[in-house]
Amino acid sequence: MTDEARIRQQAVAGILRGVATKTVLIDFVAVAAALIYYTLTQRSGQTWWYLPVSIIFGSLLGILNFRWLALAVERFYLRKGATPGFSSIGALILNFLKLSVIFFILFIVIKWQLMHVFGIVGGLSICFLAIVWEGATIMKQTLPKG
Repeated sequence: MTDEARIRQQAVAGILRGVATKTVLIDFVAVAAALIYYTLTQRSGQTWWYLPVSIIFGSLLGILNFRWLALAVERFYLRKGATPGFSSIGALILNFLKLSVIFFILFIVIKWQLMHVFGIVGGLSICFLAIVWEGATIMKQTLPKG
């Protein structure tokens, strides 16, 4: 493995680690807010863990989706000798399979009402916020000052 490939892998691993860390931080706040909401409203017929677990589940799906996206970029676009045509087709197939798996998981979870729908959407949004936050952090570190 060349130094350039090793640096790329370390950069990708650092970004993934940063997104996961930021997702956990935002999750902590969202779960705490959900627990406070439950405590204040005392909804009958729902258990206290239903919304917080759904938020965490949505966040985990978001992190998994982002990890698979990073894998597709690494395997198809950043690989030495990758051609644009092959890279596009390979990434398209991998992304189709990835989204199919996530759709199937979401379909089962929503159909059987295993999780709170808004909690899952909130968790997916939390992961998106973490990606934006990590991107802004990296931009701030790499852009010249002044």
